[in-house]
Amino acid sequence: MRHLIRPRYLPVQNMLNMLFLYHYKYMLPLFYCYFAKVLIIAEKVYNIIMKQNAYAKINLTLEIVGKRPDGFHNIKSIFQEISLCDEIEIEKNNTLDIKFIPKIDAKESTVHASSEIFFCKTRIRERAKIRIKKNIPIKSGLGGGSSDAATTLLLLNKLFMYPMKNDEIIKTGETIGSDVPFFFLGGTALVEGKGGRVHPINPIKKLHILLAIPSFSFSTKNSYSQINGFNIDKTNSTKKLISVLEKRKYDLSEIENCLHNDFEKMYLSIDENFTSTLRNLEQRIGKKFHLTGSGSALFALFDDLSEAKQAQTKLKTNIKTMLAETR
Repeated sequence: MRHLIRPRYLPVQNMLNMLFLYHYKYMLPLFYCYFAKVLIIAEKVYNIIMKQNAYAKINLTLEIVGKRPDGFHNIKSIFQEISLCDEIEIEKNNTLDIKFIPKIDAKESTVHASSEIFFCKTRIRERAKIRIKKNIPIKSGLGGGSSDAATTLLLLNKLFMYPMKNDEIIKTGETIGSDVPFFFLGGTALVEGKGGRVHPINPIKKLHILLAIPSFSFSTKNSYSQINGFNIDKTNSTKKLISVLEKRKYDLSEIENCLHNDFEKMYLSIDENFTSTLRNLEQRIGKKFHLTGSGSALFALFDDLSEAKQAQTKLKTNIKTMLAETR
């Protein structure tokens, strides 16, 4: 026989029944509503798409100091970040999925290399979907591959809540490419050694840049091998340019007088195709062009945007050109 509650306990029983009904009718729906919101927020966090531009660079100076015991070369160079950029999007994914627009072999890219190293070092099981819109010409000396690698590492680290410290990211970048460390900093910088020693210097004033992209390209590895037997005169151009930038007030002509690239000097003495291309550009617009990196892209500097556009118009039928500015 069911146990009957004594009358003196009835008020307590009634109060418990009311609390149960209140919880069931009001609190439980609120809990489910709150839980649903948490799930929605978590899904948004997981599916977040991060975007960042990977900017190109030009070498205002590039002096080959000598060959290192590890087979690489020591350099002394002024790197300048410019507005031309690749566009990178990244989000979490079950597998590593990398695609370039226009299409190139993703597995041979620095984006793939930097992603593999990141996940190996952090031991994160999730992977990422990465999309890269390529605007920086490849094999041009503009640093597109190195910039993509640096930007990918930074985005992955941010997407997965910073498992790597800054110094670890920089060291990782240096294993991918000699120029990668610069792109963690950007701006105007003195780059020394193999490329890992990056020192910010006084930023250059805003200048407009006309880029000319020849149809031919140079192998960086072969160019460094060739320059070993080439007689390089010491110009101290890097030191001179730093002195100009330290003045803060200077003319474009003072900068142009310091521009120098050891590879340009070598190509002019051994490569007729390069020589004729460079001379033709200079004759058509009446202004000196300079090589960036180991090439093959060439650049001219302008104070005035309209002047840069006029020069570009003169060259459009002969060679691929692009406009950019210093950053």
